[in-house]
Amino acid sequence: MLTDQRHQLIRDRLAAEGSVLAGELASRFGVSEDTVRRDLRELAKAGECRRVYGGAVASAPFAAATISQRGGHAIEEKARLANAAVAVLSAGQSLFIDGGTTNEAIARAIPRDIELTVATNSLGVASVLSDHPLVELIVLGGRYVRDLGTCVGADTLAAVAQLGADLFFLGSCGLDATRGVTAFDSSEAEVKRAMAGNSAGILIAVTNDKLATTAPYRVAAAGSISHLVVEKTAPAAILADFERQGAQIHFA
Repeated sequence: MLTDQRHQLIRDRLAAEGSVLAGELASRFGVSEDTVRRDLRELAKAGECRRVYGGAVASAPFAAATISQRGGHAIEEKARLANAAVAVLSAGQSLFIDGGTTNEAIARAIPRDIELTVATNSLGVASVLSDHPLVELIVLGGRYVRDLGTCVGADTLAAVAQLGADLFFLGSCGLDATRGVTAFDSSEAEVKRAMAGNSAGILIAVTNDKLATTAPYRVAAAGSISHLVVEKTAPAAILADFERQGAQIHFA
């Protein structure tokens, strides 16, 4: 594969997901990780991404892929993650579920015979759960941001402050054992932090390309993650860092 072809594929992945992993790209392209790291250095020099441990994250304007753009990426992987994530649920729990295509997949995977209370600022999650017979659904209003698919701002934060949850299904833009959970949008990160602060536990389900990546705005420390749901091919060394900080690992 020619260099220009690799660069365009990396740009496309950054636009769709906001981050890339060097090892995954090397396997996909059939080249060495050194070659991919050189590609990422060249793209970073051109201002099209920012290097992070293990790969790169998108630079504006590429960082903020819309919810609709992300929806077509890794559909099967997200469905498997969702099925593994809902296996931790117990009847009667109260949940926060924020935005993201993986969290929408989780909402679809919630069994219809389990009684739950779900509070969400995601219109996609709310739509999925609107006809669930045993879910008491609380929609957290506020300023709706179409690209994010979520409500944010003062009204959303005020609504979150009135609630508590047993578990927070946190949609992650970046996840790193050192920097923790991060997001690309400051207002979205603020709502995520509020939900995390009012929850007894945090569950994050991520595809491999988000592991060992970071975004600009911090949400939660790695040590606050109760459950981490990952693909079976997730790098063992990365997972070990999260396990040491208390996360229970679930494979999809």
